[in-house]
Formats: sequence, structure tokens, C-alpha cells
Amino acid sequence: MELRYKFFLITIASLIITACGKTEKPSVTVTEEYSERLIRDLKGSDFSLVLSDMNVSEKGDKLLFQHKYHVLKVEKDSLIVDSLDWEPVNKSFFIKHENDLGMEIVSSHNNKLSRIAKPVGFDWAVGNTEHGEWEQEKSTDSTSTKSSSTHGRVWRSHHSSGLFWYWMLRRPAYQRDYSTNRVYNASGKTYYGENINGTSRYGTNSAYQKRKRSGFFARRKNSSSWRSFSSSKKSASSSRYNGASSTRSRSGGFGK
Repeated sequence: MELRYKFFLITIASLIITACGKTEKPSVTVTEEYSERLIRDLKGSDFSLVLSDMNVSEKGDKLLFQHKYHVLKVEKDSLIVDSLDWEPVNKSFFIKHENDLGMEIVSSHNNKLSRIAKPVGFDWAVGNTEHGEWEQEKSTDSTSTKSSSTHGRVWRSHHSSGLFWYWMLRRPAYQRDYSTNRVYNASGKTYYGENINGTSRYGTNSAYQKRKRSGFFARRKNSSSWRSFSSSKKSASSSRYNGASSTRSRSGGFGK
């Protein structure tokens, strides 16, 4: 009976070791992120790098993480937009910007370089009186002829601005978001905004991006590679939590 019990314990231990030793699929690595190359190549220029798409796929026996970008360059009061094809990125960089779809992840304007993700233009176009001004947004109540403020002050680009056509195609930028973004950025944090229902106004988790980039969300949902990646993240997070709980339990023993 004792021998059988020992054999059972050894079998269980072997299974645990095997499970713990199982590693997730390795990923393709790059020696330098595209964003860093861009910073070097456009040194002295005003530009923003916008994350326009993300993907996880398989390349041989490895996971391949990719980004698509828009490069916004300001030249002589005109905005030039370059849309790039897929660029491979390191897994850690991919995870860092998973919530930043549709946002600037790198920008350099007026010789100020920033690697903090933010809503597009909030650091250089919105709030710049050379290109526009703040005005009260009003909407007409369908039951009366009176106008009422709905969102506070909103940014309006001047018709004479080279950036006018671009911002007219985008959703409104509100002063409260602009001001809060500045506070967040000053402390090194990304501002995603917050709607009345508590959801994000900007980035991957916003309703705006879900409408605008439905193809991305469908691909993320249906991709087996992406599901595998998401599962590995959850497992890693669970392991860290359980490890921390175990440590707290051991350190919090009863005195004798």
C-alpha cells in the first residue's frame, strides 16, 4: 500500500513538472523596432507614428507579431500621411501597445520626442492656435429651437490650415480630453478617455475603433494564433498571481 502511494505521488509530481516546464511558442524577434528607426531617420522633423493595425500569425514554428502604421509628417503647414505595410515587432513591444490602436505611439514635434501613446494630434495640432480654436459645441433639441451644450468645448480647425481636411474627417476633439491628456502625459501615462458608461473613448477598447476597424476585431477573434497568444498571457498572469498568493501564505504563517 505504501509503495503504491509513493508511486502515485511520483506520477503526480512528474505531471506537475511537465506542465510547468511546458513553454509557449517562441516569437520572431527584431533587432530594432521600426519606431526607433523612424526616430533616427526623421530626426529634426515633425512627425507622429499612428498604430493603424495589429496582427498575430505563425511563421514556421514561431509566433509573428506585426504592426501597421500611418506616419504623419508636418511640412510647411501641410500634413503628409504615409501608410505603411506590415512591420514585424517584438512581442514585448506588441504587448505594450495592445490597447493603443488608432493612437500615436511615438511623436516628435517642436523638437520634443515622446514615446507615450496618446490620441492623434493632442500633442501638436489640437490646442495649437495656428491651426484652430476652441468653441462651444451645441446641438439642437428636437423638441425646441434652443441649443444646448452637450460636450463642452470642441476643437475646430481653421479652413486656412493645412491640417483642416484631416481633422474634418475625424471625430471631435474635446477640450476636457485634451487637458486631461496633458496631465496624464506629464506623469508618463497614456490617456484613453472615459465615456459616461465607463468605457474608453480612445484606443483599442473604444467603441469608435470597434466601428472603424471591424476587420481587425474579426481577425483577432477568429485567429488561432491570436487565441493562443491571449491564452498564454492569461496563464502567465494567473501563474504570477498564484505565485504571489503562495508567497503571502507562506510568509503569513501562525506563530507558535
